[in-house]
Amino acid sequence: MPSPPTGRWRDHFAGVDLPVPVLGGDTVTGINFDNAASTPPLKRVRDAVTAFSEVYSSVHRGTGYKSRMATEAYEQARERVAEFLGVDEKSQVVIFVKGTTDALNRIAAEQARLDGRQVLVTEMEHHADLLPWRHRSGHIMVGLTPDGHVDLDAIEHALHNSGGKIGLVAISGASNVTGFISPIHEVAQLAHRHGALVSVDAAQLAPHRRIDIRDAGDPGHLDFVSFSGHKMYAPYGAGVLVAPRDFFAGAPEVMGGGAIRIVTWDDTVWADLPDREEAGSPNVIGAVALGVAIETLVELGFDEMLRHEDELGDRLLKALSGIPGVTVLGGPDSRRGTERLGLASFVIDGVHHGLAAAALSHEWGVAVRNGCFCANPYVFHLLNMTKEAVEQVEGEVAADHRQALPGAVRASLAPYNNQAEVDRFADAVRHVARGELKAAYEQADDGTFAPAGGWPAILNPLKMLAGPAS
Repeated sequence: MPSPPTGRWRDHFAGVDLPVPVLGGDTVTGINFDNAASTPPLKRVRDAVTAFSEVYSSVHRGTGYKSRMATEAYEQARERVAEFLGVDEKSQVVIFVKGTTDALNRIAAEQARLDGRQVLVTEMEHHADLLPWRHRSGHIMVGLTPDGHVDLDAIEHALHNSGGKIGLVAISGASNVTGFISPIHEVAQLAHRHGALVSVDAAQLAPHRRIDIRDAGDPGHLDFVSFSGHKMYAPYGAGVLVAPRDFFAGAPEVMGGGAIRIVTWDDTVWADLPDREEAGSPNVIGAVALGVAIETLVELGFDEMLRHEDELGDRLLKALSGIPGVTVLGGPDSRRGTERLGLASFVIDGVHHGLAAAALSHEWGVAVRNGCFCANPYVFHLLNMTKEAVEQVEGEVAADHRQALPGAVRASLAPYNNQAEVDRFADAVRHVARGELKAAYEQADDGTFAPAGGWPAILNPLKMLAGPAS
């Protein structure tokens, strides 16, 4: 597959030129700046899923041709993941899971059962990299720098003073709020120096940066890496957990068919990895889709894609920082280069984040995300909220008054986005910041905004997309 010239990545992604309705009855080509939440599939992935459906069957235990074909495709996908991350399969195993959240919960369950020591997290963590630890082994949370970067000194201080009570350091590879990239190998060195393992939530990092796990003997080696296919242009329900082979030593958290060698009336002999951690019928289609996505990104020129994204990210930050009344969380400095993804969260003076997001969608056809992005402590930190202010908001939200929840608007980029979209988005934000809206908006009990009178419902989308049965 020849590498397209920069700016032509768009041709390889599905659904990126979809016409969307806007107020007044017109349609415009939609802009998807919500890639940090989920990404569209690569066309090659979509087509591979359709083709694979013809030979789909159960894996590993069937003797039929389709079963053997499906098994081969499933295991080839595992090989693609291992190659992409540089996994040494003698010491680590690639396990297919539902996604990053599933992976982190599996680590937390096993860590709590076998180790039991506390887990160190930062204020930056996504809830998926905070709650599993909090509600099992318990966690120690360390702060960040004032502008929201990982504080290595704070991590080292916590490890040094823990008296060996910290068994794992959990760190986001990149923030889904600011796009800041964490110094994961430096964190790994600190963790290993103090007898702890390191787990990297790579949901945001893997689609936008090369990850090198490094050899097990390297002080900066990454013990666990987790990421999701739906953020990596393969939204078919599969994710990846890379873990040390000696970590999953006992009975698996999820038990069932395929995870065993034999079950007797009184005993169970568990299968070897990865089968032991992939009980039941695995998501073969999702795994194959992820393998094809990785293969396609590499063949298209992944590094060139990343450079294109970085250029767009710089353009986005520069544009937003030049709009009066707009404040970029974490600061607008784009000089950090490779330390920041093509992503920016921002607030507009005097404009509720939900209203801004609704107006961008209904009036300009731009899809963004608003709220706290499943990273409440981090957003509270970036908004400079006091503990008292947070407690007041907590009381309101607990009483089901979600209109009070603070937040920001997030724009997140992918290789198929282009300069024209960034410029059109910036112009739309400029209008919103000036209060130049075309409609009055009403806030619902759940905190969301819609044009007064409501928005036409999307009727029976499943039937509309599938068409009539023949």
